[in-house]
Parts: sequence; structure tokens; C-alpha cells
Amino acid sequence: MRLPNTDVFLRRLLSPLIVLTLGFSACGGGGGGGGAGEGDDDGSSSSSGVRVLHAAIDGSPMDVLSSGSSSVVVDGAVFAGTKGYKELPSGAQIVSLTRTNTPSRVIGSFDVTGGGSYSILLYGSNQTTGLKAALLTDTVPDLGGGAGVRVVNGALGSSQLSVSVGGASALVAFGESSEYLNVPVGATTMIARGSANGTIGSLSFTAEAGRAYTLLIAGEVGYYVTTRSFTDR
Repeated sequence: MRLPNTDVFLRRLLSPLIVLTLGFSACGGGGGGGGAGEGDDDGSSSSSGVRVLHAAIDGSPMDVLSSGSSSVVVDGAVFAGTKGYKELPSGAQIVSLTRTNTPSRVIGSFDVTGGGSYSILLYGSNQTTGLKAALLTDTVPDLGGGAGVRVVNGALGSSQLSVSVGGASALVAFGESSEYLNVPVGATTMIARGSANGTIGSLSFTAEAGRAYTLLIAGEVGYYVTTRSFTDR
């Protein structure tokens, strides 16, 4: 893991929340900026529902609530966590990303439909830019005999990433996702570079035929960046 930049370290004052967060991420196999990260989707077999892509290093744990349910749909999603999809109630509904145990603190609300597949990206900074949320619709295109990979840029300080994976490439703005890139089956490596920061994140993995993956680049450039993988299908 790359050590924090001194200026950023002093600015952040290394709050206890960040200390706990980095400890969790390190245990999960995360890499610093330019290093190889590692993802381990929690094994959920569902390919529909909603999940949280938590990229805000100083963001607290998050819940997802639905207007169609009295129960919490996603409970306690943490920075760089890799929980899979959680089932949504049937029909049209509004889902809200809130701070865990504080439903009044809504980061974002979105219209969705049960049976669909969605990711809610949490990005930004609680201390500087403010926390933001974006809804991604996880509709996987026809992959032919290959695999699909999309990259989500949640790394604060990276206004745009140049991403290459399996011979395909894309530009990904902060807080946004690439389209699914068709990549060959087998061992491959994703590399994400910033305009002035060199390699921001990377991940080596094995792409399986017919499978689709989301690679989340999370954290803050110059402080701590990690890459996590999610199976979409």
C-alpha cells in the first residue's frame, strides 16, 4: 500500500474513521495507487437487485432503503466493500442511499423497478467536496463468446481516468462508469491512469466466458486508492 502523501495526511488529520477504514481495506487485499487491488464479491448468486459501490474513503457505512419495503434492503455497506446484489421488492419504487441507522441523512434517491439490476455509487468526500450518489443501471450487453468489463471511477482527485483492459480502452470521468468493454476470455489486467498521476489503479483477474464484471476504483489519489471487483452476471 502506498503511504499517504504528507500534505494530504496533515489535511485529513487521520480521523479514527479513516484508520478503521484503511484497516478493513488492507485486510481485504486492497492495493495503493498504482498497485494491484483485489476484489472478492461476497458470493451472492443473484444477478438482480441493488448493491452499493462505496468509493468515499471518509464516508460512513451506508444503507439502502426502498419505498416498497419496511425493511432495510442493503445494510451497512462500507468503503471498498464487495457485497453483491440484494433483492428489491416487485414493481416501481424509490430507493434511497442513507447513512446507516440514520435514515434522515439521505445522500441520493432514485427511481427503480424490482427485477432490474442496479448499483448505487457513493463518491466524493465527507470533509471536502461533500458525498454524492449516482445510479448505474447494470444492463449487460450481448458478449458473444467473450466477457464484459466496465470500470467505475470513484477515486477523488481523478477528474478523468484512461482505462485499458484486454485490448479495449475507455475514458472514465470521476463519478461515472465506462460502458461494458468486450474482453477476451482468460487472464487479463486492468490499468487506470490519471492525466498527471501515472497509474492510479490496476487489477489482474481471470475473465470467464459470458461473465460481466464491474471494477471499482475507490479512495483518494495521493492518499489511498484501491480497486475492487464485482460480478454482474
